[in-house]
Formats: sequence, structure tokens, C-alpha cells
Amino acid sequence: MMTQEQLPMVAIPSMNNTHLEEMLIINKLETAARDNDTGTVSKILEELLKHTVMHFVDEEDMMEKGLFPDFNTHKSEHDRHLHELKSLLKYFEKNKDTKAILVYIEGALTPWLIHHMETMDTVMATYIQAESSTKGSTT
Repeated sequence: MMTQEQLPMVAIPSMNNTHLEEMLIINKLETAARDNDTGTVSKILEELLKHTVMHFVDEEDMMEKGLFPDFNTHKSEHDRHLHELKSLLKYFEKNKDTKAILVYIEGALTPWLIHHMETMDTVMATYIQAESSTKGSTT
């Protein structure tokens, strides 16, 4: 299970809130998978996908508005991750394999999310926050 202490904080509070929400969804997913509750796992996977789409739309909107120079690289990583998540959902709907969900959470999702926040999100948030500060606006 992920803990709040594992989540790197970035320069934009709304991003930190979104990351915390995502962590809570992932933890619910992990609990349901450990309980072998396939119905709940399906629902939470859908919730995670919807949340992740909105999460990425919000970040990409901030990057576009802030003229973030590394937008394409960051967005391509979002796109890759969404494709992976959609593939997992399709696999689960077909196979109802809760062990595969646990392996994905522990071996791919959690490490990826933390690494993405530590690197791409931290750089992006710092840039956006600095740009908005020099323009006198707040994000």
C-alpha cells in the first residue's frame, strides 16, 4: 500500500491533491485485489482510469497554458501510461485475474507514479509556478 509520505510534493498544491486522490484509489484497488473481489476490482479500475484521464487532462492544460517547453515528452508519457492502464482493464475484464492487478500495482504502477512525480511532474510544476510568479498570477 502506498502512503502519503511516499508521494513527492510538487510546487502546485492542486497537483498534490490529485496525486493523493490517485494514491487512495490505488490503495482501494490493491485491497479489493487482495480480497479477490473481482466486482469491486472492475469498478475501481474504471474509477482509476477516469481519474487518471482527468488528472492528465488537467496537467496537460496547465502545461499548454504555461507554455511548458517539454510538453510533448510529458504528454507522450501520459499517453503511454493510459494505454497501459486501458490494456490492463481489458485484460482484467477478460480474465478476472486479481493477482495480475497486484503484480501491476506493485511492480509497475506504484514505482511509475512515484518516479513520474519525482521527475516530470516536479519539473513541470516548478516551471509553471515560476512562470506564473513572474507574471503575477497564481496557479
